[in-house]
Amino acid sequence: MKKIHLLFTMAAATFLLISCKKNTVTNTPTVTWSKTVTMSAKYEVPAIANRTETAVATLELLSDNTLRYNIAVTGLAAGDALTAAHIHAGNAGSNGAVKIPFDGTFSAAGVSGVTPVLRAGQIDTLQNMETYVNIHSTQAPAGLLRGQVDSKIVFAADLLMSGANEVPAVNTTAFGLAVIRLTENKKTYLKVSMTGLEAGDVMSAAHIHTAAANANGPVLLGFYAAEADFNTLKVISVSDAVYSSLLSDAIYINAHSVAHAAGVVRAQIR
Repeated sequence: MKKIHLLFTMAAATFLLISCKKNTVTNTPTVTWSKTVTMSAKYEVPAIANRTETAVATLELLSDNTLRYNIAVTGLAAGDALTAAHIHAGNAGSNGAVKIPFDGTFSAAGVSGVTPVLRAGQIDTLQNMETYVNIHSTQAPAGLLRGQVDSKIVFAADLLMSGANEVPAVNTTAFGLAVIRLTENKKTYLKVSMTGLEAGDVMSAAHIHTAAANANGPVLLGFYAAEADFNTLKVISVSDAVYSSLLSDAIYINAHSVAHAAGVVRAQIR
């Protein structure tokens, strides 16, 4: 009888052990949203000159509302060190506030990790707003490499504009700095800042024209129409034809003034 009771007890214990194992569920978070972001020094605003590093950021929002991230950096310059990385609010032509910090351990190869649980507002910003990934270094504390999360940057240029580039050349003390970004969703981001314009002259307009460096051509895309427009960022959605031209044609950016209606400073884009 005791033997039967012992066998029954052992069988019951085995059943309970098996049942517990069957009821043990490991809830591994799944990926609910992901994005791969190409990063470059030329996507910084303003661009970082003479830096050739590149990076690819992989972002994965998980079902537990954490964000898994990996920023793989290639070719970090000798003597520099990566220090911080974040997701910022901002479009391709502007800088904005930090929205999601990355607190992983940095090396010359980049950084990876998982954030704490994100708030609903952070998730909405990540998925639906204009944001960018930025990684900082000791030599570029404001940002060394950057990439847009919402729409990939397909063309970027920061250009010095001068009267010497006009056709014919214009004798002027004025210079301009043009910041140009074009994204995959066919938006252009344009800003021209002027310095040194002669007293009595007034800026009047700025356009992108089609023509090679030694010629003048028609307006492809106008973005400034008054003096007050200068030094402001303009965001313009363009047609398929203009988008294609911006990516492949010989084009230049031209800023006009009252005294030099045909153009006071110019820079060749391509």
